[in-house]
Amino acid sequence: MKTKTRSATARPASTGNTGLVLRVVRLSRMAGHRLGQALAAMDMRTHEFPVLNHLSESGPVSQQELGWALRINPSNLVGLLDLLEADGLLVRVRDPHDRRRHLVELTAAGRERLRRAWQAAEAAEDDLFSPLSKSERDQLRGMLERLVGHGCGPGSRC
Repeated sequence: MKTKTRSATARPASTGNTGLVLRVVRLSRMAGHRLGQALAAMDMRTHEFPVLNHLSESGPVSQQELGWALRINPSNLVGLLDLLEADGLLVRVRDPHDRRRHLVELTAAGRERLRRAWQAAEAAEDDLFSPLSKSERDQLRGMLERLVGHGCGPGSRC
């Protein structure tokens, strides 16, 4: 029986954009690593940051809405919220309009922790993008916002 061997070059012919997605993934990993280091320096767990940030932007939301917005499995979200609540960073209260659900909201300590986390994130961002000029950073930000907008267009759940 013959064994099929893979070609050493499994990539298709170049279209000029070859490897762009891989570079984006690599940059994402680099950014995540630097952000993780910056947050760890302030004893913050990486997965806390998006939760605190979302609550800051949205105001009180149900646990279900929070999990959906951040793409966190409900069983994982409960454990994460338990930790954040124990740290005094958020509270869960009954929704006055629907007693079956809880609303999650930031505390003053949560807002302060988020403020410090944003400072750490900005420092990590400045370091990561230091090879780019301000104009280049602005261009990149605009392109990334367009791509996110395209990916999160009508009918999408982003």
